[in-house]
Amino acid sequence: MLKASVYGNTDTGLVRTNNEDSYIAQAIWDNDHWLLVVIDGLGGYEGGEVAASIAKATVLESIEKNTERDCLDIIMQAVADANNAIYNKRINTKELGDMGCVLTAAILDLRKKQLNVAHVGDTRLYRCDNSGLEKLTHDHSFVGTLEDEGRISEEDAMKHPRRNLIDRIVGDEQKDTETPQFIEAAVFPVFKGEQYLMCSDGLSDMLTSTEISDVLQMTITTKKKVQKLIELANNHGGKDNITAIVAGVFSETNNLHFIRKNGVGKGKDKTRTKNRNGSSVDVKSFDEDVISSDTDNREINSLYRFSLLIIFIMTIVITAIVLIRIHL
Repeated sequence: MLKASVYGNTDTGLVRTNNEDSYIAQAIWDNDHWLLVVIDGLGGYEGGEVAASIAKATVLESIEKNTERDCLDIIMQAVADANNAIYNKRINTKELGDMGCVLTAAILDLRKKQLNVAHVGDTRLYRCDNSGLEKLTHDHSFVGTLEDEGRISEEDAMKHPRRNLIDRIVGDEQKDTETPQFIEAAVFPVFKGEQYLMCSDGLSDMLTSTEISDVLQMTITTKKKVQKLIELANNHGGKDNITAIVAGVFSETNNLHFIRKNGVGKGKDKTRTKNRNGSSVDVKSFDEDVISSDTDNREINSLYRFSLLIIFIMTIVITAIVLIRIHL
């Protein structure tokens, strides 16, 4: 049975005076289902905070209303409901006429071993496993498209002057789950040893994929990984609000500290998951036993040391017997 270690946090950063980010990282319905949402508000000093707050409250309310549906349908409907709640507020409040948000929302279903994702904008979802770090969502922006197509490097995208121009937002007009070019939705298979990072661009604009991967592969708790990521983003300038959620997947018999086994992973065939907008996403999976907990490794090391001790004692005893016989 799979379990999850989940932690999220948000930070204002070093430049802004208010925080327009919000997040949800909590179990829903039971301990086998987790709701993970990162929201980045748009629309000025007050508007961004209001939009993020509306999105958070509406997603939670929508999730509670639609418990009998498929998890992907539930999370997509929650995003659509958040969109319409923000839109209704902005058309009725003159000073909030430009507000909206971008978000990545997911239901982690440990029972079915699936991650159900609904994504709009340039918040991000990453997966980290024995093969490294992989970005699972696409940035709905001009620069994000250039980077995803390989036309510019990650470093060039991070410093591009148009990197914050977004093609899709939540709350700009009335929409539903079938509206074209709105929700990017997908279902990804989940395996033991994987970690998922969900973050706002305040993190991804400050840290490279290598820096993110290095933190996720540290032998520290999930909470400390989130704290370390936020700390590094601030060390690199903290130019925006910073929000991160890390979810580590493990088996029921293992503890929460994951370490990497170099050279053990065996790649499985790629599977393809179809998005609701008709495109397909490559999903690479790996053997479940390529990541082990440090509990297992401590037990192996203890057994190894005990075996060496027995061999040493037996060697001394045999040597003593031989010497006694020689003298006799």
